[in-house]
Amino acid sequence: MVEPQIDLAGRRRIVPDMNSAALLAAFAAALSLGVPAHAGTAQCPDPVTAPGEIEQTIHDFFAALRTEDKDPFEQVTTASFYAFDVGQRFPGAALVDVVVEALGNGVEINWNLGPMDTTVRCDVAWSQWENTGSAGTPPDVRPVQWLESAVLVHDGTRWKLDFFHSQRADPQ
Repeated sequence: MVEPQIDLAGRRRIVPDMNSAALLAAFAAALSLGVPAHAGTAQCPDPVTAPGEIEQTIHDFFAALRTEDKDPFEQVTTASFYAFDVGQRFPGAALVDVVVEALGNGVEINWNLGPMDTTVRCDVAWSQWENTGSAGTPPDVRPVQWLESAVLVHDGTRWKLDFFHSQRADPQ
């Protein structure tokens, strides 16, 4: 909708009403929110090798959870990494501390990652899998099944986890 036309020294100027301006601003904002800031400059990794590299990164993540040395964990996670597990949010390497402490207290945790369903979109990927294992303090180690997922980003060199989620599956 176009409203007043103003005569400025013999020139006509069309002034859009607030509804048109608001509509244009909303459209521009929607476009900017729909495209991640890094998408324009991303170098896409090889789509043929990416799923295998992602799966290996996830396996490396689980191996890194078992060690007090945070370096292996930091090599496979981003600086902004966080996890949702056991109903809590764990920033950075805090999840490592929880797992290492549990193992140090005699808790046995066994992970067996099932086939991964991975989607790759240039330098961002997400993967889901079932983890069938066991957990507990011997002799009370019980079978457990977890439903897990991760979001990974490629930093130009390798894939890294940016987010991890795990929850116990309902017993069947």
